[in-house]
Amino acid sequence: MTKMSSRKSRLIVEFSDCVRERGRLREVTMEFSPYGIRVRLKGMRSSYEISPASVYNVAVLKDVERKRQERKAQSKTRLRGRR
Repeated sequence: MTKMSSRKSRLIVEFSDCVRERGRLREVTMEFSPYGIRVRLKGMRSSYEISPASVYNVAVLKDVERKRQERKAQSKTRLRGRR
């Protein structure tokens, strides 16, 4: 379940998705600001910043790769039908 903090000065979203770090499952926390997005794991001090433009670029690359895989799967099924 996704949970948003009740602070008015910052938007912090805690996701129910977990990542294994140092032997434990930890929830992903994202803090949104006008300058970028800060990602960290709950219970950890280290955090990573990413710009909104970078998030967009990654999303575009993932979409292109997904479409490429779909076209590849369709061409394989077309080739199987010809044999």
